[in-house]
Amino acid sequence: MNAEDPRISALREKFSHFREECIWLTNCYNLYKALYEGGPETDALLHRVAPALFIDLNRIVIDHILLQICKITDPAKSRGQQNLTLASLNEDLQTVNLYSPEIELVSADLNAYREVIKPARDKLISHLDWKTVRDGQSLAAHAADEVNHFFAGLFLYTDLVGEACGIGPLDYRVSACTGDAIDLLRFLHQAAPAPSSTAHRG
Repeated sequence: MNAEDPRISALREKFSHFREECIWLTNCYNLYKALYEGGPETDALLHRVAPALFIDLNRIVIDHILLQICKITDPAKSRGQQNLTLASLNEDLQTVNLYSPEIELVSADLNAYREVIKPARDKLISHLDWKTVRDGQSLAAHAADEVNHFFAGLFLYTDLVGEACGIGPLDYRVSACTGDAIDLLRFLHQAAPAPSSTAHRG
């Protein structure tokens, strides 16, 4: 039996860690969707229970998601050190002839979304650009469809690379578990029900 190319083993190890970061990013995004895209009833519940807390948490989660997306789409190297990123994995895939046109296409889509959010990361999240802060610029406004498209591309990318390097695909789109945001909302609905409207007779 021929010994496995050590470059393949190294690629698998790197990819496994990369996919774990993608799972964490997806967990954060699912938390955001559960709390802030649940519709008017959920919005009213959060406002009724702890409006200041959930407004602050909204900003914290959004900043973290944008920062994490930029981290995994950063260049392959920074200051001479190798990063755990899409670009780094793609370089390794090319080295062992596993880089496909489909991986290249979905990578381009992921990097296109990076360019949308990178100004916010550079000037408001990782650093505070004085002019941007003074002028009250948000820099991160974009359609929800763009976010959904990014995550669909991310899931496809990790499946394609998982198959290419022999680890296989993994469906991590749903991250519900006991004690998650959905359970929190269920408890809050029971503990702080909406006030019932009282009918008045004329």
